[in-house]
Amino acid sequence: MQLTHAHESDESLMGRVADGQSEKLDPLVRRYANPLLTFICRMMGNYAESEEIFQEVFMAVWTKRKTYKRGSRFRPWVFQIARNACRSRLRRKMTRRFITTTFELDEPADNTADNDPVDALIRDESTEIVEQAVLKLPEKQRAVVVMRIWCCMPYAEIAECYGLRESTIRAHMHQALKALRRPLSSYVSSQWSASTEPSND
Repeated sequence: MQLTHAHESDESLMGRVADGQSEKLDPLVRRYANPLLTFICRMMGNYAESEEIFQEVFMAVWTKRKTYKRGSRFRPWVFQIARNACRSRLRRKMTRRFITTTFELDEPADNTADNDPVDALIRDESTEIVEQAVLKLPEKQRAVVVMRIWCCMPYAEIAECYGLRESTIRAHMHQALKALRRPLSSYVSSQWSASTEPSND
């Protein structure tokens, strides 16, 4: 049975779920445990809470099964449910915890050199300043950054999640990277100043 599921597409499994075959939900849960938990945790900054939301997402997959359009891609559909779940929780959430992050720039910011220390910080560091900067992005920009960088989703699929044009999603990504540079530039400047202060020895 597991072998059959391994060779069955997400869309085929979800079509069976839509027909009321609840047992076909299990292989989808296993397949999406890592990518969806990654997305939710990057959005929320709290692993325990992310597990709760993950369970809520697949409860919603079951309750919303009749709204799934047969033949449409499952991943954008389930990520849209996850994004909405995170957004609802964030609206009620007054405090946020930080998660350790390391990601690579998807595209260069305007007018920056290849050896720009800010870009290097974003690419290579997992400092608290990077964690805070990512979590302080607007919800939509943060979701685009997480889907694109950590979940490795193409822009076309992210656009499906939002019901927007791909060019609009790319613009959100560009604005997010631009926003990240502001706090990180200040951090790099302060670090550089500290390292160049004359020693009292």
